[in-house]
Amino acid sequence: MVALPPPAQPTVDAIWRAREAEAAADPRSAYEGYGIGASALGTSCDRQIWLTLRWTSPQEAPTGRQLRIFERGDIEEERVLADLRRAGVELGREQERFALAGGWLRGKVDAIGRGFLEARKTEHVIEIKSMKAADWRAVQKHGVAKAKPEHWHQLHAGMAALGIARGAYVTVNKDTEEILVERVRLDVEEANRQEARVERLVAEHEAPLKIADNAERPPCRFCRHKALCFEAAMPRRHCRTCLHFAFGRDGAGHCMRLDEPRSPQRQQEGMDCPVHLFLPALVPGEQVDADPEAETVTYRLPDGTTWIDGAAGEQHDRS
Repeated sequence: MVALPPPAQPTVDAIWRAREAEAAADPRSAYEGYGIGASALGTSCDRQIWLTLRWTSPQEAPTGRQLRIFERGDIEEERVLADLRRAGVELGREQERFALAGGWLRGKVDAIGRGFLEARKTEHVIEIKSMKAADWRAVQKHGVAKAKPEHWHQLHAGMAALGIARGAYVTVNKDTEEILVERVRLDVEEANRQEARVERLVAEHEAPLKIADNAERPPCRFCRHKALCFEAAMPRRHCRTCLHFAFGRDGAGHCMRLDEPRSPQRQQEGMDCPVHLFLPALVPGEQVDADPEAETVTYRLPDGTTWIDGAAGEQHDRS
């Protein structure tokens, strides 16, 4: 028997569309993080971080349902902060932003607090999360570093940037309302290692190697860059995918071809630049020629065609 489709939910669909429209109309929706979010350090794939830094894949637009999930997280955060105050924790410097690695490793802490009963006088960086029961139990059993490495790195980077040696990871079980507090100690060597990792990837012009040969294996299965790594997709066209671009500090860059500074906004506008040439590492093909005078680079693509990057009309010929 053929499975029947789920019944239509026009009102629910209208809710999602309205949320998505509101988000799209918000000027902040056009903003693209110009650095690496601290939680991204939780991945073992340097290539994923490098591709994100280079803005290679289409910018993701959250669905109405995802927007509601984000909103629920914000609401839960306020509830937890209120509960911590009830327990006698003194809170300050909420939502403080931080930056490391020349401004390329970025994030914010939910709060800084003092007065946890486990160590009343010790200042803690506080990170708040809510999650389903299975994930919450995994954190309870294995600890945040193993169960949620992205959260551990997010908290840890904030501790390192703000010079605070202890952190408090507060997580709520959304199914049972249980609360778990795990105190984390700053690992200075790991913090230095991760900062150096980001600095190295900022300076790198070659894409790091893939860590899997199958797109359906973790961490590739749900990676936004899967099409670039496994489907020979072309990257977006702007300053950060251009071989003339050099990173500076705090999101800024420089066009070496025109000898001009490039703010993050101008970097996005680089899609219309007449001298744009893709970084060879981003082109899904073999470089077979280059003409410095004409400022073109020729590639043989997987389907056997030849593509001349920088040529008028972007020439395509059969080999």
